[in-house]
Amino acid sequence: MTETRQNITITAPILIIEDDSGFAELIASTLRDEGLSSYCAGNGREALEWLDNSSTSLIILDYTLPDMTGASFIEQLKGLGDPPPFIMVTGRDDASLAVRMMKTGACDYLLKDTTFLDRLPTVVVRALHEAETRERLKQAELSLHQSEARLVRAQKIAGMGSWEWDIRSGEIYWSDELYRIFGLVPGTPEKISVEWVFAVINPADLPAFKKAIFKSVKNCQPFNIIYRIDSRRDGEIVVNSQGEVEPDENGKARLVSGTTLDITDRIKAESEIRQLINYDTLTGLPNRNLLHDRLKLAIAQSAREQHLMAVLILDLDRFKRINDTLGHRAGDKLLLAVAQRLSACVRDSDTLARLGGGEFVILQTNVGHEAANSTVAQKILAILAEPVYVDGHEIYTTGSIGIAVYPMDGEDGHALLKHADLAMYQAKEQDRNNVQFFSREMNIKVLERMMLENSMRKAIEREEFFLMYQPQVDARSGQIVGMEALLRWNHPDLGVLAPDKFIYLAEESGMIIPLGEWVIREACRQNKNWQEQGFPPLRVAVNLSGRQFSQQRLDEAVAAILMETGLEPEWLELELTESILMKNVEANIQLLRKLKEMGVSLSIDDFGTGYSSISYLKHFPISRLKIDRYFVRDITTNPDDAAIAEIIIAMAQALKLNVTAEGVETRAQMEFLSFHNCIEMQGYLFSRPLRADDFTQLMRDGVRI
Repeated sequence: MTETRQNITITAPILIIEDDSGFAELIASTLRDEGLSSYCAGNGREALEWLDNSSTSLIILDYTLPDMTGASFIEQLKGLGDPPPFIMVTGRDDASLAVRMMKTGACDYLLKDTTFLDRLPTVVVRALHEAETRERLKQAELSLHQSEARLVRAQKIAGMGSWEWDIRSGEIYWSDELYRIFGLVPGTPEKISVEWVFAVINPADLPAFKKAIFKSVKNCQPFNIIYRIDSRRDGEIVVNSQGEVEPDENGKARLVSGTTLDITDRIKAESEIRQLINYDTLTGLPNRNLLHDRLKLAIAQSAREQHLMAVLILDLDRFKRINDTLGHRAGDKLLLAVAQRLSACVRDSDTLARLGGGEFVILQTNVGHEAANSTVAQKILAILAEPVYVDGHEIYTTGSIGIAVYPMDGEDGHALLKHADLAMYQAKEQDRNNVQFFSREMNIKVLERMMLENSMRKAIEREEFFLMYQPQVDARSGQIVGMEALLRWNHPDLGVLAPDKFIYLAEESGMIIPLGEWVIREACRQNKNWQEQGFPPLRVAVNLSGRQFSQQRLDEAVAAILMETGLEPEWLELELTESILMKNVEANIQLLRKLKEMGVSLSIDDFGTGYSSISYLKHFPISRLKIDRYFVRDITTNPDDAAIAEIIIAMAQALKLNVTAEGVETRAQMEFLSFHNCIEMQGYLFSRPLRADDFTQLMRDGVRI
């Protein structure tokens, strides 16, 4: 008895029927590498004679044999009784033949090509797994039939649990067996009332029970209902009550009598069968069978509502190597961890299924546009890139994803799965760990994104990035008191790009770390250069992204840049958003204190759009709040925005913090802010962002208000 990489118990060898002895030995050798034993037969007659005295777990059958065809062999095999599962193998690339063989009951159909031996282990293991599942299902169904037979016999004897209800007197009679079903000692309670019966029925089932009983009494008709009761014997059990109504001389209900049967075991068996049929035994995710049902429903819903629907097939790269090196137990734990991570990436309305091995499928319903699928796929690849710790080992894994979109890439489930599978293999051919769309148009979009990311990696050394500076002005005097450094990319093909066109890519790829350090270094270098030219010292503000702020030893990196450029720390201000600060409060406070002790100024950018509270805010060693341009835009026309701005200014004063308003474009906005004691401002009213040379001239000429 051997055990495969999917923990399938193999009690009999695999029968290989192949007239080419050399090729048969190659197949047997491939199976031995997977821990599978086999027996080789050179023709159909030899195989049938061997099967008369031996059993097999699976047959690998060459369609063209010296003495008969594969179809003829299968017909003779069926005459021997319950035939074992089989995989048809042929050198003919004939789609109609494949369809005929699948209709005869073949588990799969393999073409003898250069990839045959590579694909064979996966196909064999899947066929064995499905055969084992069918056998377990068969045993479960047999158990269910036996249970039902026992229940039928039980109904023929008086011990089933009988009862009567006298409508006029309200008296209720229970047999001893019915007391036992409810987990009670016969005769206790001595008197049973309708209210007492209602009290022991599960509250969720009580309305339906009452409706069935009262309708039966009103119409003098029989009833049959399944419901749950709280039994003192075994907790909650499921029962089936059937009853008939006996009318009086006036046709009104006089007596209701019936039987009650405990069907908990039957319900449990049916649930186990449904679980076996529809769910993967390792991960608990929907399996291939349930996936096809969900896919049909998703396509019907998308057609009805005229929405896009996507099929994503993910295959873990080099999963077999993990099984071979660390063992199948570690492989199973990795699959469980991957299943949990994938579950976090999908919505409740989507379906995540496992097909077997390291292959998963995601059905995305109600997709707004095709590009949204790429976002989800990139999120999946990112979460897979995080290490998994299994039995003391740090495992790194990647995945290849293929995507097909309904209705462009197929109008039925078979076509969508096939096209997503083709796209997935295309992803594997392109060095794995990437995403491919089946549709040519979407592949172009993904390639454009990849090209942008690749060109970003070379942009720093090619000096394509540059900074622009927007002044921060004291509205009372018109003096420039600071500036904000704003990143731009002079792309050789696309022209000048604002951060919203590429920063998200830098975040996802990890390029934000070297790019962010370049921005801080360039801003400090330029600021020091202006000081050396004789201009009054000004602070320069630089935005930090979440990925930058969470990098290790950020304080050391900033200190090194200040030392390299010679800029005093007091003239550098780092801007962070509320959401960044609130992700890991205690650790962030420690990092901010180190920066503050260094002499660097700290500010909260876009204040009012996040979720920090005064109770947290007072613990952060910051020196400035920046009012978001969203509130400034309508500050003179929208009372709510005006009130929020006033609150932020008052809060800053209470906490002894400076405050700067962003996005000031009109004199009315400036006057409102000045009246409410916000002195420092930034916006188009004073100046648009300028290149370094133009900003130099602005410092010479001054700002005109």
